[in-house]
Amino acid sequence: MGFENGKLVRVVLRAVENSTGDQQVNTFHYDLEDSLVPGNAPNDPQSLADFYRDNVVASFRAMYTSAWTIQPALVAQEIDPQNPLAPRSEWVSGAAAAGTKAAPTDLLPKASCGVCALTTNHIGKRYRGRIFLGGSIGEIDQSAGVWQSGITTLWGTFVAAIPRQPDIATGTSLSVANWVVYSRTQRTADLDPYASPIVSTSIRTKFRWLRSREA
Repeated sequence: MGFENGKLVRVVLRAVENSTGDQQVNTFHYDLEDSLVPGNAPNDPQSLADFYRDNVVASFRAMYTSAWTIQPALVAQEIDPQNPLAPRSEWVSGAAAAGTKAAPTDLLPKASCGVCALTTNHIGKRYRGRIFLGGSIGEIDQSAGVWQSGITTLWGTFVAAIPRQPDIATGTSLSVANWVVYSRTQRTADLDPYASPIVSTSIRTKFRWLRSREA
């Protein structure tokens, strides 16, 4: 597990609407298990940020029109509930860039979204996750509360670009990075596992609403 023999990090992709400052954020957790074998390089979080810059950000930008600015890919160490004051680091890659989606007519409310379910090999709610999929969504993208192929194709391309086990260690190394569902509850209680590798994803077609952290 990352906190014991590497790092547990989150990758943040953030879209900011130019006129209002509203934000839509996707977060992905990675368990960086560093090899303890002499001569094996550890996982490099900067390489993870670079991978997202080169392979994932373009499909994220494709979900948004130029009315939104996509921020650089950010990787940050997670707060360890068992050691919350431990120093942490961040890594950034890329530059802010406008969204690339053609502007649809009759935009839907920004809270409308799709959901991608994340499945692991473990049973229970603590080992399941989900991604809220947003973007510049038009009335044409849904019919009777069901998402249509135009928008689900964009979302599917984005989800498919997310690396499940990126190679982010230098040279030949036994260090492994896994995209995981991270349970803070498990970690706080010191229960193993608290980071479970994701084995499958499934985009739901039912119309949903984004969660908001606004007061």
